[in-house]
Amino acid sequence: MARKPSSRPSEHIRTGSPETELAGRAIGRHKALLADPAVRSWWEARSLRSRLSADQYLRQLGLLLERLALTPSEIGALAKNDPDRLRDLLIHDAAKLKREGKLDSYISKFLEGLRSYFRFQRTAFDGYPALSPVKGASLGAERVPSPEELGRILDHLSPRGRVIALFFAHSGVRPGVLGAYQGENGLRLSDIPELELERRKRSFSKVPFVIRVPADLSKTRVAYTTFGTSQLARTLLTYLNDRVRGGESLIPDSPVLRGNPVRGIALLSRQAARYSKGFLSTKVVVEEIRSALQANVPKGVRWRPYVLRAYCSTRLLMAESAGKITRDLREAILGHDGGVAARYNVGKRWSEELLNEARAAYKRCEPFLSTETVTRPGEEGDRVVKALFISRGLPAEEAARLDFSSKTDDELVELFKKLGAGRPASEAPTERAVATREVPGLLVQGWRYVAALDAEHTILRSP
Repeated sequence: MARKPSSRPSEHIRTGSPETELAGRAIGRHKALLADPAVRSWWEARSLRSRLSADQYLRQLGLLLERLALTPSEIGALAKNDPDRLRDLLIHDAAKLKREGKLDSYISKFLEGLRSYFRFQRTAFDGYPALSPVKGASLGAERVPSPEELGRILDHLSPRGRVIALFFAHSGVRPGVLGAYQGENGLRLSDIPELELERRKRSFSKVPFVIRVPADLSKTRVAYTTFGTSQLARTLLTYLNDRVRGGESLIPDSPVLRGNPVRGIALLSRQAARYSKGFLSTKVVVEEIRSALQANVPKGVRWRPYVLRAYCSTRLLMAESAGKITRDLREAILGHDGGVAARYNVGKRWSEELLNEARAAYKRCEPFLSTETVTRPGEEGDRVVKALFISRGLPAEEAARLDFSSKTDDELVELFKKLGAGRPASEAPTERAVATREVPGLLVQGWRYVAALDAEHTILRSP
């Protein structure tokens, strides 16, 4: 009878930190498989490129072997000597999972680990079950939160949790940017160049502030630049000030997010040494976010931590539709590979001119991202000018999409001329600001109301 591998979690180094143990259990259940030289060689080969991918495949293979009650050598022997028997075992396993209500996309993931293992061993096998996985089927109930819902989520988080959530929702970074898979690396304070670390006061020299994501933390393995809103700036400063009050000395190399320090226990392995650097693992980064999402999710909706990055992407898309930001810049801020066109402009190292333009565009997007009311200088004046445009015949929907900060003086003059504002005074009514107390008398004389300028003045059009 086939021998079933032990599912007992293997022992691993305990450093006293709950966060460390959480990450350390990542492959503990299936770590015993690595005692097999063939499995270990395969796992190490995959780890050269991505430890996360290697561990995922090891878990997939381990769970499949548990259900089939086979060892790695036994399943390899079946593939070579009795492929029909292995085909039947895989089909029966897939059918059982489907009866339990599992999706085809879920079942097929277990086969990915087996395929990878067989390819590495050069084992020819084509008896995999025929499945029809639907991409994104498990996300059918997921939708992006509104700004109001994001605000309620933030209220359920600790200071560190709010920083994490806003990095996802406003800057669009992936969880692995804030804390690497094994907690050995993560975003540092030096990656936020406009954060000033003085002895008594921490501040930002510019807002929106720049966030430089290093290549080794980027999913595409290409460094990129994103930004942080004024809301994220205030939240991050509050969190950093709490750390300083707790006795931490902040330096440029300090983690943006710090884990609980390990005290009183010697560092017994390289794994413990990794966590002693103070970074969080990716799993710990999302844990608190997951709890806050579950506490606030509406009925019939599903939220994962990654939905906050989707929030950033969606809100920037809405800002793009309103003419606040270009598509290439939006893709660059999200750390996407924008293709050949983007590679020749925003895909290279940014000049100071391009950085300033990107910062200005991101600032125009801030009202779309923030859960707080965002006002900018000149906004009241913009309202008045838009009212003037509407009075000249510009449709209200078009006027609402106008962004005066992105238009040159010549473009504004041309727009005024197009709407008849440039005709001689003898051919067109004139408009002027008058004291509010004079309005009733002028209305009687045939003047027409245009817009309120401020508390004491009103714009009227002459007869």
